[in-house]
Amino acid sequence: MFTTRASARLLARTSLFAAAAFALSQPVLAQDAAQDAASSEDGGEIIVTAQKRAQSLSDVSLSVAAVGTEQLAANNTVNLEGLQALVPSISFGNDFNFAKLFIRGIGLSSSLPGVDPSVALHVDGVVVSLAQAQLGSMFDLERVEVLRGPQGTLYGRNATGGAVNLITAKPTDKLDGYVRQTLGGDAFLVQTDAAIGGPITEGVRARLAVQRIKRDGFGINEFTGNEIDNANQWSVRGHLQFLPTDKLSILLTGELHTENDRSLAVKFREVSFPGTTVPSLTALGQRTNADGSAASFAKNVRNLNTNYDPINDRKQYAFTGIMDYAASDTVALKSLTSYRNFRAIFFHDFDMSSYAGYPLAQTNAVRTSANHWQPVFENQFSQELQLNVDTDKLHAVFAGFYLKDHIRVENHIGFDVLTNTDPYRVQFDGKLDVETWAVFGNVTYDLTEQFSIKAGGRYSWEKRKIKNNSGIGTAATGFVLDPLQWDTSKTWDDFSPSLGVEFRPNDDVMAYFNWSRGFKSGTAEIGSRRSATAVTPFVNPEKVEAFEGGIKYSAGSLQTNLAVFYQKLKNGQFQRTFPIPNPPFFASALENAAESRAYGAEFELRWRPIDGLAIDASAAYLNSKFTKFFSKNPLNAALFGPGGASLPDEDLSGNATRMSPKWTLNFNPTYTADLSSGASVLFGTNVSYRSKQYHTEFNDDRMAADGYVMVDANVKYRHSDDRTSVNLWVRNLTNELVWAGSYAVATSRTIGGTLMPPRTYGVTLGYEF
Repeated sequence: MFTTRASARLLARTSLFAAAAFALSQPVLAQDAAQDAASSEDGGEIIVTAQKRAQSLSDVSLSVAAVGTEQLAANNTVNLEGLQALVPSISFGNDFNFAKLFIRGIGLSSSLPGVDPSVALHVDGVVVSLAQAQLGSMFDLERVEVLRGPQGTLYGRNATGGAVNLITAKPTDKLDGYVRQTLGGDAFLVQTDAAIGGPITEGVRARLAVQRIKRDGFGINEFTGNEIDNANQWSVRGHLQFLPTDKLSILLTGELHTENDRSLAVKFREVSFPGTTVPSLTALGQRTNADGSAASFAKNVRNLNTNYDPINDRKQYAFTGIMDYAASDTVALKSLTSYRNFRAIFFHDFDMSSYAGYPLAQTNAVRTSANHWQPVFENQFSQELQLNVDTDKLHAVFAGFYLKDHIRVENHIGFDVLTNTDPYRVQFDGKLDVETWAVFGNVTYDLTEQFSIKAGGRYSWEKRKIKNNSGIGTAATGFVLDPLQWDTSKTWDDFSPSLGVEFRPNDDVMAYFNWSRGFKSGTAEIGSRRSATAVTPFVNPEKVEAFEGGIKYSAGSLQTNLAVFYQKLKNGQFQRTFPIPNPPFFASALENAAESRAYGAEFELRWRPIDGLAIDASAAYLNSKFTKFFSKNPLNAALFGPGGASLPDEDLSGNATRMSPKWTLNFNPTYTADLSSGASVLFGTNVSYRSKQYHTEFNDDRMAADGYVMVDANVKYRHSDDRTSVNLWVRNLTNELVWAGSYAVATSRTIGGTLMPPRTYGVTLGYEF
C-alpha cells in the first residue's frame, strides 16, 4: 500500500515537472503578439438568466454574481465551499453532514434535519431542498449564479438569505466535449472529468458528463491508522433534448452523485471547561480509561484519535423534465418537473478521543458514550409552471410552484451504535412531511427608455407534519423512550411583496433601488423532544425585510457594480440552550429566538486594460449583529454546577451573527501571453481575504475562524490546436489552517469543528473537441 502510494505521488510530481517543462519549451513570446482578434476575456458581457430572461450582468437590477466554467476549472473548484473565494458576502461552513451557506449574515444555524436552508440551492432552476444534499459536487457547469438578498418572486423556492443556481452545460447542435485528467497533491488525487454531447438525429440532442474523484486523506485516525478526510466520489449527468418544432424544447435530465469515504467527521479543538478538576479531564487532551490505560485526543489537528473511523456514505439521484414553449415572439411557457432522492449514512466518534466511555465533566455519571449515528433519507417532488412575457416595454414572469418533501432521520448517540451490543443512550428519530405551494410574479415595465418600475409578490402556503420517536437514558437505566412524543402538523401562509425602480441616464450606467420581504417556512427539528408542558414543536416563519440600492457601469473594457443594503431579520430560527436535571444537564431547542439587522456594501470590478490582461476583483463590508437574543451559554461551566438552572440568560444583542466576516476581499488577475507557435500561456492567481467570523452567537473565540488570506494560482498552457491544454494549479498555496465550522458537544464537554482543505495542487491535462 505504502509503495503504491509513494509511486503514485512520485508520478504526480513528475507529471507536474514534465508539464511545466513542456509549456516552457515552446517558442518565446511573439514580439508582435496577435492583436487582430479579441479573446473571450476582452471585457465582453456576461449573460445571466437571474431574472428569467437572458440579460447582460450589468443590466440586471439585482445584486447577482456569476462564475463561469473557466474560472471554476482554473483552480479545480468542485464544491460549494470554493465559491466563497470567488463571490463577495457568501460564507460556507459545514458540520454533521450539513451544508451551512450564509449570505449577508443569514444562513442555517440548526444541526438537526427539518429546517430549511436560508440560502436556497437550485440546479437549472430546480430546488435542492435539504441542507445535506447541497454538499454534492459541482461538475460540467456552464456557470454559477449567486443572488444576494431575499428571494421569492423569481425562483420556485423562497429563501431569506439568497439563492445559488447551478446552470449545467446543455447539448448543442454540434459534437463537442472534453476529457480532463487531474493528478497531484500530497493527498494523492486522481480526478477524471469528461463530457460529450451533440445531435443524435434531426431534432434530438444529448449530452453525457462524468466526474470521478479519488483522493487520499488529509489526515489519519491515529487510533486505527486509517486515512480520514479522503474522497471517493462518482458523479454522472445525462441530458436528452427533443426539439420537435422550432418553438418547443423538451429537456430530460438524470443525474447521480455518490460518496463512500471517511470524511466530514468533527475534529477536536479543545475541551469545554479546561479549568474543572474532574478525573476524566485532568489535563487538556488527556483522559484515563477505567483500566488505567491512557486515552487522548489526536496529536495533529487534522487527525482523529477515535475508536472508530468515520463513515460518509451518500447517494443522491434526480430526474428532471424541463419543457419550453415559445407561444409567440413575446410569450413563452415553461414547465419544470423534478424528483430527487437522497440518502446519507453518517457516523463519527462524537467525543473525538480514544476513550471508549468516560464520566461527564461535573457529574457523577459512571459512564457515558458519544458515538454518533445519523442516517438521513429524503425524497422530494417539485413542479413549477412559468409564463414569461417579454415585450419592448413589459418584462414579466408569472409562476406557480408545488413541492412535496418527505424526510426520515435516525439520530443515535451511544457506546456502540454500529452493532448495538451496548445500545445507544440517546435517540432523536423522526420524520417530517412537507407540502407547499406558491404563486408568484415579477414585473418590470419601462416607462421610458431611461426609467423602469418593478413590482413582485409571492403568496406561499406551507404545511409540516412531524412524527418523532425520541428518548434518552443513562448507563444505569439504559435507553428510555419518552412517554410523550410529537405527532402533529401545522400550516402557515404568507404574502411577500417587492418593489423597485431602474434608472438609465445613458447607455453605460444603470442605477436601481429595491425593497423586498423574504419568508422562510415555519418548521420543527426532527427528533425534538417533548415535555409535559410543551405546547408545540413548531417555530413560526422567519422573515426578512431588505432594502438595496446599486449602480452599475459598463463601457468598453470596464464593468463595475456597487450595491449597498440594509436588512432586518425577525423571528429568526435559532437554537436556545436551557438546563435539564439529568446528564448532560443542558439541551437546546429550536425557537424564534432572535432578531438581527445587517448593513453593508459590495463592490465588484471587471477590467480588461490591455490585450491579454484581465482583472476581476471584489470587496464587501458587512455589519451583521443581533438586536435581540437571550440564551444560556453551553460553554459556561457554572451553568452545570449547583444552581446552574437559576442562572439568567445572557443578552446577546450586539453580538455578530454567525459566519459574518466584516470584510471580504477578492483579487483575481489573469494574463494570457500568445506564443509565436500559435499557442498561449495563461498566468492566473486568486487572492481572497476574509476577516474573523464566529461560529456561535455567543462570539466565543474558541468557536471562531480567525481572519485569513487564501491564495490560489494556476498556469495554463493551451496548444495551437486550441484543443489541448495543460493546467498547473494550486489551492491554498500558503497552507492556511481555517475552521469551516465549530460545535460544542454536550455529551463529551468538548469543542469540535470541521476544517477547510489544506494546500492542494495538481496538473490537469485537457482535450476539447
